[in-house]
Amino acid sequence: MTSSLLSLPDDVLIVILVALRARDLISISLTCRALYVFCRTTDYIWHAIDIDLPLNLPHEDIGSISADELRRHCVEGLRVEHNWHKNPPNLKALSRIDHGGIIDQMQCLPPRWLVSMARVSTGLGPRCVLSIWDCDIPGDAKKIESISLEPRGLSRFAARLSDDRTHLSIVLFGSARAEIVRVYHIPLQAEHRDDSNKYITSRVMADSVVESVFEADIYGEVVSCLLARFETEQPVYQIMILNVKSGKHMRIHVDVPATIVKLQIRLFPGSLLLLSGVQGPRNIFLKMYAYDMTNSMRELESSYTDSTSLPRQNLGTPCAEYNTAPFGGRSLGVEYQLSKGHLSTISALVFTGGTSNQIIRFPGIHSDNNGTTTFQQQNSLQTFTFPRARDVEVYPESTTLGLRGRRAVWLERKRDEDSDRMNFNLMKGSFPSNQSGALDVGPLLSEHKALPFGLDTCLSVAFDEAKGRVFLGLYTGDIYVLDL
Repeated sequence: MTSSLLSLPDDVLIVILVALRARDLISISLTCRALYVFCRTTDYIWHAIDIDLPLNLPHEDIGSISADELRRHCVEGLRVEHNWHKNPPNLKALSRIDHGGIIDQMQCLPPRWLVSMARVSTGLGPRCVLSIWDCDIPGDAKKIESISLEPRGLSRFAARLSDDRTHLSIVLFGSARAEIVRVYHIPLQAEHRDDSNKYITSRVMADSVVESVFEADIYGEVVSCLLARFETEQPVYQIMILNVKSGKHMRIHVDVPATIVKLQIRLFPGSLLLLSGVQGPRNIFLKMYAYDMTNSMRELESSYTDSTSLPRQNLGTPCAEYNTAPFGGRSLGVEYQLSKGHLSTISALVFTGGTSNQIIRFPGIHSDNNGTTTFQQQNSLQTFTFPRARDVEVYPESTTLGLRGRRAVWLERKRDEDSDRMNFNLMKGSFPSNQSGALDVGPLLSEHKALPFGLDTCLSVAFDEAKGRVFLGLYTGDIYVLDL
């Protein structure tokens, strides 16, 4: 077989090799020295194949790294993939971060950063503390910034790493008190300032917005917030778009079903805004809008130079819209992780009261080199099911999916009928890609694994899908890091 391949012209051999998956390309390169050298020295092959593995890359542009480096990342990615298909996976290392406070929320920003929010009691009363950690070296996490916040409603955050990986943008949001939105732009490498208020780039005060912010996302100079006002039987929803540099914001009307029970928003490159929610709660809808937020803001700002709050706009008609099939049984909860930079990997993890749970892969959305965006049809939506425990009350919580939707971690509460007490288990899922792969769901840790903490103390979970690293935030003030 090998001799037959080597007898082919180089251009024909390249056509064959670029049709392989990364796993198969690595395997065939190990069959003989000649193919090993050919695959390693022909950059085009590694940059042309379809790599559907979550890779531990400092950026998403694989064209900027050498083929040999890309191959090494694929080998490491396959090792992580192999481990995650074990039930349970091998735990390579367990380390602790002395954080402090009650850790309510965490967000992992690969390849090395962790952002956390904790409630801390001080002599002046309770405060929220936002911390940024460098977790590049396992077991040696370093705190690079800590910001103390007065308890004025800013209790949630969303973070985004800049394209050049030198700054971190964080939007804090919450209920309408003194202010409802605050945006930080924090350098990751420079010397830190004594006054963290110098990192603040924009604010929205409560006197200009009476609603509460329950969801937010940030991309570049734009922050999107979902607002809710509960004055009638049905809440009224709006989107607030904030220009971080100018501090001006505008409202956008949102047309959502009356039976909505959950709503989320995401921003993507190319002025795309994604709005998704759960209806009924029997199915998920997803709407994609091509809305040039930056230009719209600039046009309005030039017309209303003296106003912070700009006139309301309409999103218009969605350029793509998808709906899942109705869920079976009583829905216990729907958790998303919508990709931050990849429109081709939008997934949702669904826990139902029926006999099975679901991982749903929405149709891929692709942009070519000319900036033309292509939306696939509704019938390309994929659903993979996995069984749930029968005749047992199971409650999933603290669910987090990887950025590509290939792996997930969640905490599971299960009622013991004999003692009527709750038992806790940490679960993991490894899901197929659009092309292939197996579905494996099971415990993340072995049943008799001795841990220095109880899983019932876990309040928040963060997850680095490419490294297979899990962060557990406890109400005792500790963060435990599981390297798998």
